[in-house]
Amino acid sequence: MNIFQILLICSVFSYIGADIQILINPVNLPENKLPGTELSRAYDKDVAGRPNAYRFLNKTKDFVIDANSGVITSTKIFNYETDPTRFLLIVDTGGVMRHVLTINIIDVPEPPDCTIDPLFSSGSATFEIAEDYPLFQSIWKVTVTDEDIAHGDRLTYNIETELSGPKRGAHSFGVDPVNGVISLRGEDILDFDAGYHSFQLTVRVTDTAGLFCQGTIIINIININDEAPQFEPFPMDSINVTEKKPIGDFVARVKATDRDEDSSIMYSFKTQQEMFALDPFTGIITLLQPLNLDNPSNSRIYHLEIEARDDGNNTGSYMFTVFVENVDDPISCNPSFSTGAGISVSVAENVPSSAFIYAILSRDPDLGQEVELFQLVIAVRNRDSLSLASCVGTITINIQNVNDESPVLIYRPEAPININENLPVGTKVAKFTATDSDIEDTVHYEFIGTQKEFAINEDFGDVTIAYPLDYEDDTIPKSWVLYVRVYDNERTHSTTGTLTVILQDVNDNPPRCSQEIYVIELPENTPVDTPLVSLTCTDQDGTIPNNNITYHLIKDTFTNRTFTLTNSELKIGPMNLDYDSTIFAGMDFKHTLFIRVSDEGTPVLSTIIRIILRVSRINEHKPIGTVMAFTFSVFENSPIDTLVGKITFIDEDWPFNNVHYAIVGGNFGIPPKFYIESDTGMIKLLNSLDREVASQYNISVRVIDMGNDLLPDPLRQRSTTAQVTIHVLNVNDEPPVCTPPHVETQIYATFRGPIIPLRCSDKDSPQDHLSYLITGGNTNNQFTLWREGAESPFLATRQDFQYDLLEGAQDVMTFQLLIEVTDELGGNAASQLTATTMVIIHVLPWTTIQPTTSTKPATTTITTSVLRKISYYWRPDSWFSAVLTLAGVLFMLCLYAVAWCLFKDVPACSRLFPHCHRQKSQPNLTVPDEKDAAQVLSDRNTVSTGQPNKETKRKLFKL
Repeated sequence: MNIFQILLICSVFSYIGADIQILINPVNLPENKLPGTELSRAYDKDVAGRPNAYRFLNKTKDFVIDANSGVITSTKIFNYETDPTRFLLIVDTGGVMRHVLTINIIDVPEPPDCTIDPLFSSGSATFEIAEDYPLFQSIWKVTVTDEDIAHGDRLTYNIETELSGPKRGAHSFGVDPVNGVISLRGEDILDFDAGYHSFQLTVRVTDTAGLFCQGTIIINIININDEAPQFEPFPMDSINVTEKKPIGDFVARVKATDRDEDSSIMYSFKTQQEMFALDPFTGIITLLQPLNLDNPSNSRIYHLEIEARDDGNNTGSYMFTVFVENVDDPISCNPSFSTGAGISVSVAENVPSSAFIYAILSRDPDLGQEVELFQLVIAVRNRDSLSLASCVGTITINIQNVNDESPVLIYRPEAPININENLPVGTKVAKFTATDSDIEDTVHYEFIGTQKEFAINEDFGDVTIAYPLDYEDDTIPKSWVLYVRVYDNERTHSTTGTLTVILQDVNDNPPRCSQEIYVIELPENTPVDTPLVSLTCTDQDGTIPNNNITYHLIKDTFTNRTFTLTNSELKIGPMNLDYDSTIFAGMDFKHTLFIRVSDEGTPVLSTIIRIILRVSRINEHKPIGTVMAFTFSVFENSPIDTLVGKITFIDEDWPFNNVHYAIVGGNFGIPPKFYIESDTGMIKLLNSLDREVASQYNISVRVIDMGNDLLPDPLRQRSTTAQVTIHVLNVNDEPPVCTPPHVETQIYATFRGPIIPLRCSDKDSPQDHLSYLITGGNTNNQFTLWREGAESPFLATRQDFQYDLLEGAQDVMTFQLLIEVTDELGGNAASQLTATTMVIIHVLPWTTIQPTTSTKPATTTITTSVLRKISYYWRPDSWFSAVLTLAGVLFMLCLYAVAWCLFKDVPACSRLFPHCHRQKSQPNLTVPDEKDAAQVLSDRNTVSTGQPNKETKRKLFKL
């Protein structure tokens, strides 16, 4: 045997134990891979090219291996959150060796799923809210799902776009970035009357990997009557009418508008009026009484304040002034003088010059106007009364104006005027009206002294605000007495008047607090009545009630009873803080509280204080079970990993039910009989059971809560112990056993009755569940089984036992009775087990002849040893034996070849390892021709390739 043959044998033997190669192992399979994706490939060079060579030993529907190529592919799309995350597949090619392929399912970040709410995802979710909907109150909660949340993924909500209509540009809504609650945020108030009738919000939900989904909701605004009517003012807030306006004539028409749709307005005077009437529906003002200024009881100025009220009982008021204009009436004289023939006055001829003759009485009906021109018509007649001769002439007397009149204040405010501090500069406060009887003389107005806060129009007498007024400014007086001087053109004459102005405080300063946002962190076991925040707030308004401050805690349903605000102090109570809540988890374990700090002025001004309270978790609760003692049953022949039972404990600390189970007592044996899954509480079988050894196990399970503290602290972990009783249920796996397994005895032929008791027992069955039957050797049914109650039966002769019927009455007769014992009396025949016992009975003949000698019979002692052994063995396939035999032969040949190479030259081993002798031939000295040499060279090349043929060998041998 040469070295080539040895290597060939060794290579063949090495192929027998070739291993299966897996191209990729382990395989990390992303959960979103499509079915049919090639994951790996198995290769076994022993079966390469054979059909149906590859297979999985363990059954699986999730993966397949191509039987011919060994390509391993998946059959479905996996879900990391619901499917198993690890698979162990045993690859077999029919040989001795097998290989385990590990496939790990890898989590792939998945986008949030908005389709759980089809209305939201399709953009058809529609809601309606009133335009006075409160701030920060939940309108709707965006509901999405994300399977990655179970592995720590967090979702963030934000409004991507906000469109308002028909008027664009409003930003009124916000979304909580943690829990997705949409509410009003107050950047722009809702105002249906301003054109904000509908809002379209696009909400985007983004996870920590940046993946997102989004949907659209539509919020329609319901109009409510919340707008007060607004008047259209008259120019200069005044109108002019003449004193000759007839009663019932149109004076003016006031008009108020209401931004609320479909709202009607009613008009009325705020104070009773005697001179004017007001139509409540149209706002037309008409005259009730004459405005004749010649009547001293009539006024030149009327202040009218009109109130407009809409359907929602909202009111607006407007005050304006009616100025009555004077009409210049003609001069009237004494009727006896100005009508008819006039007045005849007779005077004596000797009347002295400059004597009083007659007074012409004239007047101007317009108040304040004097007669400026007198025209006298004088008739001169002859003294002779009979003579009619006369002449008539006219003398015109012109009265020259002299500045001898002082200005007269015809109107000035008598009562003090109250003005608000927030009136803008230029607002008219009051008006002085003065006249001067001198013709072509005008009046002018000025303050006596310096006034920085007010100004007066020099020509018209309007008093206006000249400096911003602030009631809270200590440098500005709270009241003024203004002295007004009225003078004529040349400052020859003047008069004075006074005006008292009182500054009224207006609620124009909202409350201000020392801090507008508080961030606090407290453990959840903080006791009730613990103060959280004590607010320090002030209001700069100078009077009550404008600077009276009230505090109001804006509560939601979740925090309704957790916090109490007393005056300016916020406390915990009446309920404790609670970290352990699913709702609170959705709020990122923080309370966001809003306190409205308001004054009592009109209108009410307020400031919102924001308080963020983060609650840290504390391990407060022990694990609690449904019961503290559990009882389970399991059959004794159950295989390893059988589920025995599950104990369930809950932990009210967040994260809920995060408990760890461990068996701490009663689980004896190596290995122990049971084990418990630490995260599920499922007790499973770890070792085989035998009810005949132990029918009951009492184990103790300790349940420990996990991860319930802010920082891991084993000393603060809480635990409890549960007692578990496991009953091992009987399975008929033990056959009956008879002691001894066979019995030999002798009786006389005349014996009647029980012979021997059968002592059989069964570990699985009580005595009354065993049945006995004589199955062999009972010739002519001479023997029977006699049983009383539940005890073991006796083997007895029948009452008609007749020995003489047997042949050879004088001979010893031997019976070999085979008795079958079966357990599970009346049970399932398939599960019954049987055993047999042999009873040998020697029947001795009965004789009356006494023996002459008393020879003690020989005693035969039978010792029986029963060895019961159960062998478990593996039975290979038939081809395996042939291959194993062939491998052994080849292995021995290889050993022999190695030994031959080592010991062939040793003389002592020449018999075991003989040399190979070849017959020597004479060398052929004939030189081959060129053709033969070329052929030989070609054959040598063939030899070098390792595939020589017979012809080549022959030629090489000749060479």
